[in-house]
Amino acid sequence: MLVLAPPGQESDELFADLARREDLTLLRVPNAAAASVAIDELPVALVVAAPEVEPGVLDAVLARLDAVRPGTPVLALRGRKAAEPPGWKGRGVGVLRMPLSPGVLGRSVDVVLGMKRRP
Repeated sequence: MLVLAPPGQESDELFADLARREDLTLLRVPNAAAASVAIDELPVALVVAAPEVEPGVLDAVLARLDAVRPGTPVLALRGRKAAEPPGWKGRGVGVLRMPLSPGVLGRSVDVVLGMKRRP
């Protein structure tokens, strides 16, 4: 799973539960250039973008995914009132609105990846 998130305590906390999971491998990158390298080099199954990622940055990542790994699912975490570019809906980008209730991100990742968690 590729996590597009600049460094910082807020995003560290947001992704902490996912980072502790043994059934997922997370690669966190700070920008579109690093995401593009990861997409080219690794079998990325899912991309999750932190709320502070600008829409244009995610659009660049989406373009790289379309070129190299079409059909890769993307979850974009967005502020409650943040604008959502119209192209995201057509591309199938799932949008989760902040603040997230506990466990919502993990359950969403499970659904997207078709995983079943052990109780």
